[in-house]
Amino acid sequence: MGDKRREKTPWPPLRRGLAALILPLSLLCAPMAAMAQSSSDISTYRAAFKAADRGKWADAHKLAERGHDPLGEKVLTWMDLGRADTDASFQELTDFIDRNPDWPGLAALRRNAEIRMPNFGDTPTRDWFDKHPPLTTAGFMRYADSLLNLGDSEKAIGLIRDRYIKGNFGVVDERTFRTKYVAILRPADHWARLDRLLWENDEEDARRMLPIVDPGHQAVALARLAMADLDPGVERLLQQVPAPLMSEPGITYERLRWRRRKEMDAGALEILENLPKDAGPKNANGDLGHPEAWWTERHILARHLMDQGQMQRAYRLAANHGVTDGLGFIQAEFLAGWLSLQFLNKPEQALEHFTRLYEGVSSPVGQSRGAYWAGRACEKLGNPERARQWYELGARYGSTFYGMMAQEKLGQAEAIPIAPTPSVEARAKFEKNELVRAARLLDKVLTEDDDRVDLFLRKLSQDAKAPDDFVLVAKAALEMHRRDLGVGISRLSLNKGIVLADAGYPIVSSHLPAQPEPALIHALIRQESSFKVDVASGAGALGLMQLMPPTAQQLARREGMKYTVAKLTHDPDFNIRLGSVFVQDLLDRFGGSYVLAIAAYNAGPGRVANWLRDYGDPRIEAVDPVDWIETLPFYETRNYVQRVLENLHVYRIRMGGRQLPMTTDLKRGTAG
Repeated sequence: MGDKRREKTPWPPLRRGLAALILPLSLLCAPMAAMAQSSSDISTYRAAFKAADRGKWADAHKLAERGHDPLGEKVLTWMDLGRADTDASFQELTDFIDRNPDWPGLAALRRNAEIRMPNFGDTPTRDWFDKHPPLTTAGFMRYADSLLNLGDSEKAIGLIRDRYIKGNFGVVDERTFRTKYVAILRPADHWARLDRLLWENDEEDARRMLPIVDPGHQAVALARLAMADLDPGVERLLQQVPAPLMSEPGITYERLRWRRRKEMDAGALEILENLPKDAGPKNANGDLGHPEAWWTERHILARHLMDQGQMQRAYRLAANHGVTDGLGFIQAEFLAGWLSLQFLNKPEQALEHFTRLYEGVSSPVGQSRGAYWAGRACEKLGNPERARQWYELGARYGSTFYGMMAQEKLGQAEAIPIAPTPSVEARAKFEKNELVRAARLLDKVLTEDDDRVDLFLRKLSQDAKAPDDFVLVAKAALEMHRRDLGVGISRLSLNKGIVLADAGYPIVSSHLPAQPEPALIHALIRQESSFKVDVASGAGALGLMQLMPPTAQQLARREGMKYTVAKLTHDPDFNIRLGSVFVQDLLDRFGGSYVLAIAAYNAGPGRVANWLRDYGDPRIEAVDPVDWIETLPFYETRNYVQRVLENLHVYRIRMGGRQLPMTTDLKRGTAG
């Protein structure tokens, strides 16, 4: 796209010749009305997008002009404007952004616009950034300078300091920013930035800040870095920290973490148990801050104490958490309540924690957990009516593990709520939505694994509000063979109380053997890959059932199946067959126990064998399998087992299998 017409033509660019004369500008700039695409149009757009992917943008636009649906050219223009090396002008970029505020990926266009912003005066610059907060360092400096030049120094200085402390810069941008605003940035700002980088474990950027701060804070930072890296010279570096700075919260935290990682739990607990009562957020030196980081250490050490039978001490660590929201809040309030109920015989205290958990979260998983255990606490208090009320609250979330447990307490059969059927009007409105049409066009034009389709579907799901919206977006994802997105959309909708069974729990077409139970295989696939065939984890696990290549190769050899690594991500039947064999091996090893086999699929059979030794055997009557799951040391495995079990029960309903109470599956298996 290197010709001169870009300088003369307002957005949309590259519509030349007869087509540009025939199509009115309003059709190009406003959302496109629906137009049918012929097979010839699809071939044309496919060729245009292939040319664009080869970097031949001028050719791509020429080809797209031949199509009869202007949306094809508009999508191509969106792609063009969003690429890092676009030669679009500021005006073309801002026109698209302003006229299409609901399109996905606009951050890339805004970054390009900031880089290409002309020098058109302080007031227009300020006004544009007031409407579009800056994303790039260059854009931010333009905005700050416009505020300074217009006399709004107080706002500008506040923004500059905040950006410096909280922003992430490259090497050049950081140096430029600091040099430009040297008269505004204070020593306290330099330390605040370095402190944040240390808390975020950004060692490279933190070391770059060392020469900028005073010698005392340099010593603090070097000691914190050494402790974080478990370097041998920690004591020497700590001795160089000035005495007034030894109570600096980051020093205290890293000393705690260093001792815990060195298996010096007694020393770590000494630090934790001498912090103020509200867990962290205040001490003589001010605000300790970062409650999630402190909670991580508290949680690990609390579970170490549980392993030693020190339940009261573990409770104190959990109850004194100081976290107000998020996963840490859920974990802390649950652990404090569970320890109170199951080990300390303090149901009243437990009920307080479970009530706080229920009232402090909005997710179905969190609320059902809080409600179920509040019911258990009320039972122990001898109040069956109040217990029933809590179980009824938990049972509203019947697709979650603890929602199912609550239903069982009430004697209710498990059932999948029926998603609403969108009206004819709702379906028609949805299909006219330009983002829907763009997604469908891209689905026809691009290869099946191209994530540009996903961008539109994800944006539609993020914008969904009414039940009909979720149902229609999920249905579109399935129609475009994006089963993983259908699962993702169903997870979003669940937070709105809408269960999307078809999209959220897809059924594979592969022929599965009777054993292992097909519903269990589906439950594992949903948790492992969300049914994305070609997914690869950071650890190297591949495909639908996330198999490690060495394990898959051994299984294939044993089963007489031809093996290549590529088949794990390109042949779903092959992946599922090998995964099913592996699951059956685990079931055989653990006496048919679903709980143990699922835990082993996630954490490995060796760890499960150790847990049987340490925490007892959930297959025997004396061990409560729910308590056994909640005792496991890894959050990932605790969560994984519960999510797979809840998936299993939904799939049994979806696949017409025999429904069983959750407790039956929890106690399944024979101790060996």
